[in-house]
Amino acid sequence: MRNNELDAEIWSWTLGLAFPDLVLPGNLGGLVVGSQPYLGSLQDNNGLFNNDVPLHLEAFYKVELSQNISITPGFIWLINPNQDRDNDNIFIGTLRGTFRF
Repeated sequence: MRNNELDAEIWSWTLGLAFPDLVLPGNLGGLVVGSQPYLGSLQDNNGLFNNDVPLHLEAFYKVELSQNISITPGFIWLINPNQDRDNDNIFIGTLRGTFRF
């Protein structure tokens, strides 16, 4: 008899650190380390599924240009994307502008 049911768990976690008034008052630095949702404890007898934990590393720095305008450059590094260590790492640069009225 063949059993087509698979049992797995979905995991996700994050640790964030914020550094207010870093370098200058009003600025904010931050670091994020975590993992986007992934399958854990999956028993794949065929070897078709990799059970590598995907990691997400992020750094950003918000710069207050004025009382109403700030820019936040950031950098994201994805390790083991799609839960497979054979995939190349992904690097993402970000730039956010905030206007408060």
